[in-house]
Amino acid sequence: MSKIKAVILLGSLKTGSEDSNTLLLSQFLVKQFSSFESECEIIKLADYDIKPGTYTIIDSGDDWPSILGKMLAADIVIFATPVWWGIQSSLIQRTIERLDELHDEIMDSGRSRLTNKVSGIIVTGDSDGAEHIIGNLTNFFVALGLTIPPFGTLTVLWPGFAKKSDKSEYEKLKYLEDNYASTAKKAAENLVFMANLLKKNPYPE
Repeated sequence: MSKIKAVILLGSLKTGSEDSNTLLLSQFLVKQFSSFESECEIIKLADYDIKPGTYTIIDSGDDWPSILGKMLAADIVIFATPVWWGIQSSLIQRTIERLDELHDEIMDSGRSRLTNKVSGIIVTGDSDGAEHIIGNLTNFFVALGLTIPPFGTLTVLWPGFAKKSDKSEYEKLKYLEDNYASTAKKAAENLVFMANLLKKNPYPE
């Protein structure tokens, strides 16, 4: 059987080579995927032109169709977002809006092109808001036909992830290794397990 492929849509607002806590946590999870014969790509949404809209193709044209293509080619789709005022980032919200056309497919035929794919969630922040985000995104994933497994989320809320934190990348990584290595491993393991399960046993037509 071919390797399971995962894609992380990174909703950090930082562009280019700028580091972000959400990117750091995403990379931390990516390392775990290799332990389960799978591969993972991070797509930094801030580096792409994604215009407002609720359809895959819009008149002015942008980068969204190519991003959707990578999602459809993957077995696992993960949304990674910082907490901004108790909710997901604007880039993740725009992604939700652009995926609305796939929800129309369910309304028309009972399934979308994301059916039989697995979803996961990464959340970073320095204060509460993760449960609200996870609830919102899980509801959205289920509405699109995606399956989210138990422990398919990875959340780190820590003062060291504050906007003006003076923690170095080394200190942040050490904190993750010391406190979240087993959590990240379980998330990757369950996401890959569910993806393999649905490959062998897809939902009925």
